[in-house]
Amino acid sequence: MRLNRSGCRFLYYRIYSFELKPKILNLKMKTFIAISTVLFILSVTSAHAEVRSFKPIFPQFSNTVQQRKADNQIYALGEVSFANDVRVPFYGVTVLNPVDDGLLKDFKRCTAKSCHFDFKLNASQAKQLKLVALPEIGAVLIPKDWHDVEASAGANGTGSALLMSPNQKQAIEVYDSSVCVGCGMPYATLYFPNLLKQSIENEYGGYKDPQKLVKVVHPSKQVAFFSYQIPQLNYRTHGVAKYIDEGDFNFRVIKVTLDQSQQHLAGPILNFYHFNH
Repeated sequence: MRLNRSGCRFLYYRIYSFELKPKILNLKMKTFIAISTVLFILSVTSAHAEVRSFKPIFPQFSNTVQQRKADNQIYALGEVSFANDVRVPFYGVTVLNPVDDGLLKDFKRCTAKSCHFDFKLNASQAKQLKLVALPEIGAVLIPKDWHDVEASAGANGTGSALLMSPNQKQAIEVYDSSVCVGCGMPYATLYFPNLLKQSIENEYGGYKDPQKLVKVVHPSKQVAFFSYQIPQLNYRTHGVAKYIDEGDFNFRVIKVTLDQSQQHLAGPILNFYHFNH
């Protein structure tokens, strides 16, 4: 996991209601968990080599509370500091080891050098946030009072996570396809339609948005800021999607669904993701 990143410049973009800155135990069961997590993380229904229409869906946990507490244990790692000497608590999350028995618990406690981000975080907002390290994904800011997470890591390096508020009416979804092109490209086509032809030719399928439900801004060719409305919710989902296609294809996405009480935290959460991923 890369914890330090510096020397970045940012341009401000106003997008919807906030600002963004452009930057073997049981292998069958583990495989099922990983696949099901990816499906609800992406809020779409996949089919081999088919082009599907996007339907916005609020995510739900697929594992029980007992399973999540056993598999996705949260452990303290100290504090992280930011460019303006603001500090927030830092935690790691375990996942089932995808290739062996037991849990992955890869993250080490912070030191003054290892846990610093050259990213400016508002001091008042920092008091309402914490940083979590997710296997195969990296560090993500979330509201401080959130403690429920379902996360998984694939043997191919993919990572996915769903973090939810105590009442499970707010959610943050994160996914990283690693170097698995078939895991990432079809989902990337929703935010980057230019990839659809290539994805279909490779028999991965893809996604379209015929009803124009997703509002997308592309500050660069391989970065998308997006927003959409989930039916029956009076607040929008906002996100950042990225891809890299330089030999190995990688797709990364975060989707943040916060109600009005915590909507002001969407900006720093997404800005930091863009900065650090």
